Parts: sequence; C-alpha cells; structure tokens
Amino acid sequence: MGVCMEVLIVDWAHLESVPAGQREDLVREAAFGPDDAYDYILPPGWTWPDPAEARWWARYEFLDTMTSYKAHFWAGERWDELRAFVDAPLRDALDQFSAPLFWDGYTYASEVSGFSPAVEPGACDWTSRLDVMLWLLPEEVAVLHHFWGHVEPHLGSLREPFDRHLTEPIGWIQDFPSFSRLVSEWGDVVSQAARRDWAVIGLRS
Repeated sequence: MGVCMEVLIVDWAHLESVPAGQREDLVREAAFGPDDAYDYILPPGWTWPDPAEARWWARYEFLDTMTSYKAHFWAGERWDELRAFVDAPLRDALDQFSAPLFWDGYTYASEVSGFSPAVEPGACDWTSRLDVMLWLLPEEVAVLHHFWGHVEPHLGSLREPFDRHLTEPIGWIQDFPSFSRLVSEWGDVVSQAARRDWAVIGLRS
C-alpha cells in the first residue's frame, strides 16, 4: 500500500490563538473528520467548513490521485528526467516551487548539484501526535507563491520537451496533462494559502 496524504491550508494566527493542547485535535478533525464520522469521504478538490463554523481551514484533495502520494512521487520522477531539457530560469523556479510537492523531505536537494531549497521544511513543537509529511508556515508559502508566479505563465512550454524526451514514462504520471495538472493544483493550493497569509499542512493518512 502506498502513502496517502491529506492537505490542509490553515489560518496560522487562529491556530496559535488556541491552547496548544487542543491544536492537534482541531487539525486532525479538519483533515479526517470527527472520530465518529466513518463515512467522512469528501470529493476531490476544495472542501471548506460549514458557513456556521469558524472558517480557519480548507482541505484540498488532488484530482485523480485518491489521496495517494504515488502521483507526487512519479511527477518528481518525470521532472527529474525533464529538467535537463528546460531553460535555466524556468528550471530553477520549478525546482524551488515543486520541492515540497515532489520530494517529501527535500531529498532532491542532495541529488542536484548546486540546488539549495529556498524553503526548508518547517518544524512545530506541538505535533507530537500528528503524522506530518509537510509543514509550511505563511512566510514559506509566500516564497513558494513567488516561484509559482515564474512557473505558471510558462508551464505549457514544457509540453514539447516532455513529449519529445520522455518517450516511455511509467508510473502514475505518464503524460504531460497529468504532470501539468498536478503542478497547477499545487499552484492553486499555494495561491489560496498565500492570499490569506495561511499555512499549508500535509498529514499522512
């Protein structure tokens, strides 16, 4: 079985205002529903809390991934194969923007000569009971949003080198539309969080 990930954007200021002992339960319920909600199966895309509840979070499920991290892994494999055929400015921007999406733990940083991630993995001292895969504070989200501004206008230009050089891709991401969609979805997550000055959390499910 593969690793599954639930992605939240959260109002960091709101979470900080809550007693530390209550925060993990709030985040867990936002991601997975109440303990007694056995049928807490949400559709892909965005899910926002009921209007009557405090709107301090939103949940995003990537399309066509069934919350599995395999799609992220294989998108990273495709980018590893593709990046040598991409001009340096776009390659560098996508390296930075995609690091939290493709390479959990930023293992890619040690594999690419000269690559130093602008956003380092965040740490939090109150997540002892949460299985956290991704933790980006609002200031880190803002940095990623900056790189997305450089990637988004040129993402379509990657279709030609993808189709030309990746002739026999395997795994979950086998064509440019699936690769582009995952990157664009991550762009939406980062953008939605950045415009609210929120954080991003990825939990292992």
